[in-house]
Amino acid sequence: MRFIGLIFAFLGLWCLAMGISMGIEGIKAQKWPRAKGRIIMSKVEELRTKSNIRVARLCLHLEYLYMVGDRILEGHRLNSGWRCFASEDYIKEVLKKYPAGKKVEVYYNPQNPEISMLEPGLNWSVFLMCGFGLVTLSITYPFVRSMFLRRRRAG
Repeated sequence: MRFIGLIFAFLGLWCLAMGISMGIEGIKAQKWPRAKGRIIMSKVEELRTKSNIRVARLCLHLEYLYMVGDRILEGHRLNSGWRCFASEDYIKEVLKKYPAGKKVEVYYNPQNPEISMLEPGLNWSVFLMCGFGLVTLSITYPFVRSMFLRRRRAG
């Protein structure tokens, strides 16, 4: 039981750290410089493993080109969150907003211009990761606490 508690505690900490990291990047990206770009491809695809097991049904496959100085760069990110979504309506909305050939403003990291996104800021996946992490940690807290209390009493 202790081992399972530690695994869930680790999972909760990892989700919380990922959510915070995605949120920080999204907020920082709002101040990144912008470049003119163009959508090359915009479609929905299924995410599958090498053995053809479907992992996610609605994944956004987005490709855009943008120019920084004299370099032409390629980007794939809509925002700092996930590219796979649960809502078919949301995916349809994104596809309408970013059809192939559309001119766009691309936010790029000035320290590493290869890192870019189209929509900086916080998005739902940041809140989902942080929320899942906090819920997981709150569920595992009693198990981990009792484990440490038993050690303290024994030692």
